Amino acid sequence: MIEQLDEADLPRLVAHIARHSRESGRDGDPIFRPRSYDAPIDQPATIERHRVGWAQALDEPHWLRTWGVMIDGEIRGHLDLHGGRLSSEFHRALLGMGVERPWRGCGHGRALLATAIAWARSAELAWLDLGVFAHNRRARKLYAEVGFVEVGVTRDRFRVDGVEIDDVAMVLAL
Repeated sequence: MIEQLDEADLPRLVAHIARHSRESGRDGDPIFRPRSYDAPIDQPATIERHRVGWAQALDEPHWLRTWGVMIDGEIRGHLDLHGGRLSSEFHRALLGMGVERPWRGCGHGRALLATAIAWARSAELAWLDLGVFAHNRRARKLYAEVGFVEVGVTRDRFRVDGVEIDDVAMVLAL
């Protein structure tokens, strides 16, 4: 059910990101993306960013690896690990993930995290970093349960549709 994605998955990944993005701040969901829910996804840029990042080795700037939750041939959740731009930070990766509303609470986020953490350890990374909106208590709880620790808050980091959003930095020592 959890698969590392490749170029053949790009159209389904972009479709998932678009569906998931439209849920942010809507119908009871907290705002979880730093753009308005109706801001369009730049599909060509998203495809190119993933295509280029997936081709990068882990000792190259801006590498990217992505896993997806596959349900009935569609991607319904994803997790990205992003490498940094400087060689001095190649021992870390930035984590971002999202699961579509109908598939939340089913263990998919936890499974994505377990898969990515195991991969990161096998790749001999030392740290995973992430940012999560302070009001997204469900996500913060999940990250804490798998071992991420809160290390700081940036007040008023984002403003989305007139809402001031604090961003919480979390890290996981691998």
